[in-house]
Amino acid sequence: DARSFAEALIVANTAFAERCVERAAGNPLFLDQLLRHADESQATAVPGSVQSLVQARIDRLDPVDKAAVQAASVLGQRFSFAALAQLVDNSEYVPERLVFRLLVRPQQGSEGVFLFTHALIRDAIYDTLLRSRRRELHRRAADWFADRDPVSRAEHLERAEDPEAARAFLVAARSQAAEYRQEAALRLAERGLAIAEDRVDRFALMCLQAELLHDLGAMPEAKRAYEAAAGTAVDELEHCTARLGLAAVKRVTDDLPGAQADLEQAETIAVRLDLVAEQARIHFLRGNLCFPRGDLEGCLREHSLALELAGRAGAAELEATALGGLGDAEYVRGRMISAHERFRRCVELSEQHGFGRIEVANRPMMAFTQWFAGDARGALAVADRAIARAAQVGHRRAEMIGHHAAFFCRHALMDFDGARRHADAALVLAQQLGARRFETEALVFRAELHRLAGRQREALADAEEAVKISRETSIAFLGPFALGALALASDDPAARRAALKEGEELLAAGAVSHNHLLFPRDAVEAYLEAGDWDGVERCAADMERYTRPEPLPFAEFYITRARALSAWHRGRPDPAELERLREEGEQLGLLVALPAINTATSKLHG
Repeated sequence: DARSFAEALIVANTAFAERCVERAAGNPLFLDQLLRHADESQATAVPGSVQSLVQARIDRLDPVDKAAVQAASVLGQRFSFAALAQLVDNSEYVPERLVFRLLVRPQQGSEGVFLFTHALIRDAIYDTLLRSRRRELHRRAADWFADRDPVSRAEHLERAEDPEAARAFLVAARSQAAEYRQEAALRLAERGLAIAEDRVDRFALMCLQAELLHDLGAMPEAKRAYEAAAGTAVDELEHCTARLGLAAVKRVTDDLPGAQADLEQAETIAVRLDLVAEQARIHFLRGNLCFPRGDLEGCLREHSLALELAGRAGAAELEATALGGLGDAEYVRGRMISAHERFRRCVELSEQHGFGRIEVANRPMMAFTQWFAGDARGALAVADRAIARAAQVGHRRAEMIGHHAAFFCRHALMDFDGARRHADAALVLAQQLGARRFETEALVFRAELHRLAGRQREALADAEEAVKISRETSIAFLGPFALGALALASDDPAARRAALKEGEELLAAGAVSHNHLLFPRDAVEAYLEAGDWDGVERCAADMERYTRPEPLPFAEFYITRARALSAWHRGRPDPAELERLREEGEQLGLLVALPAINTATSKLHG
């Protein structure tokens, strides 16, 4: 066969033989010539012998057809009749003689579309064009694609050596990003950068490159790209843009002081120049910095300002972003139902206007708050979609948070194998992002699954590492949650008491909202195992006090459960309450909380 024939001639270079087989595409004459002219064929050039064969065929064409087939070669291996007519400036031209000469053929199933009968024929014809003629035809092709395909337009302008090519790649990259093709968009932005000579074009391409790297989770590369853009900035607007980008990257990598400093520089410029949209984004990012610190009032204040400024700017995209920020603010305050409503509105507005990046970034939190609001099964469906959408567009941070939400749902529904997959994926993504505080969360997940499987030593190791990372990053963000896991994993009564005591002290000092829900939930289990009924009651009271401004089905269930189990252990059981809790747990999808209730009920009936 073709491969054996090729390898017989080129024994020493199997990879080269494979390339020749691929280029020959089943034509034995072309394969023979490619192999026998190895020096020419090592590159993509057409061997002289093949060039001569093709040249002889096009020399037999009349001038009109010859010009047409040369124009077609500029369009590529596949071209449309309409585009060819534009290039030859003849709307009535039909390539029937090119088909007769076996140079091109109609593509089956695509009316008005033709293919060269062999890629080497197209390459050989293209090589016959003078540089000036080639540039002229590529420029015409770019005009044809101007309103049809921004990527093809940019590529033709590049081959035409047109100074507008770099800017065209900027437009093409943005069009791909709008369709959630971040990796393709990044390649186009980098192609534009490679040829850009105009400083303004270079700055815009650098910022877009950095933005795409950020969206793809490549934070070190995004930071370098924004720093390069800042180095080329000459006016205040450009400096403001670069600083905003750097702040967004540093937020993800947990360089919160660095992000704050960048925002202060950007704000000075934005206020002086009355840049309303930029001010909206500054307040949005500043609100996001308040989130991991547990700064409730700051988070709400900054995101409210962002929403107000977005309205002044008449920018629906910034409005959607601000709604997501307000969802974060309500989340930080522990108002999970209000937060869910904000996230839901944000996602709906984003879907309505096609703001894919904003939708992808906020859907995971929509799932997370839906779980807290008492709908584990519905939240899991939202989380699964969030993960798929984030993976589709390469938004690794959103994908990671989607895995967090999905873990909580599957754990609650006692799908521990599924939960383990989410925990592992979340840890890998956190490490890829360089977001160490999120490593804490994934390690707590693993510790819990080890504990449930009876692997106490592994559970303790993961819980200890989670607490260690939390101390090194932001103890208020996940510290109490990690300490709850440590208390559950520890066999040492003194270590357990110390972890529980520190967790309660951190809550009293102020910690991010999820800790006020997750730590008491886990601490109750630890106190139940230790036989500390007062500790159980204290955790229930703390959760009740925290959620009093906006009662939450998740919290109400765990508060009532804690008190019912404490009463049962103290010899004051309420069978009706235990049965009601069992039914409510089934309804909410909190199945993992039911074994203790079932045990109490069965002993009452036994």
